[in-house]
Amino acid sequence: MKSKLIHIFLFLLILNIPHSIFGNDFIGYRHEGVRFGEKLPNGAQDLGGGLLSDERYGVTRFRKGAEYMLWLEKIVSRNKSGVPKWEVRDVLKIEKPGKNQEFLFSYSSPCRLNGQPNLDLIVMAKTLPRSKKSVPVKAWLADVSAEKFKNISVKNVSCQ
Repeated sequence: MKSKLIHIFLFLLILNIPHSIFGNDFIGYRHEGVRFGEKLPNGAQDLGGGLLSDERYGVTRFRKGAEYMLWLEKIVSRNKSGVPKWEVRDVLKIEKPGKNQEFLFSYSSPCRLNGQPNLDLIVMAKTLPRSKKSVPVKAWLADVSAEKFKNISVKNVSCQ
């Protein structure tokens, strides 16, 4: 009985270990907003982002070395000039976008979920060269209540 309790305790402890122990040292990282192409003090380069439906949150693409990521971030404060200070809440490691692939999200996204616009939808799409049509390849929802990215099927995603 005591052995089972120890195993259950250890299992629960492992579930609650911060992501940083498993190599995700970006969760909890705080930084002031930077411009597209600039690098943060930790060496991650901003590749562009946008706000979500809850405008206290945003999604930004970053690259550090050969690693590409999406960061789900929350505005935790602003400096005197109004520049936001962000805190990383979740990180999604992604492949380097291939030829004719791009991320579509936030206010400029032409993508819809179940036929409806959704500012929390992030889509990796491939643009067909001849038709210029964007075909969803992968999709995620930024769940701000859970502060996590959720992988979703592209079956109900369409891009115009």
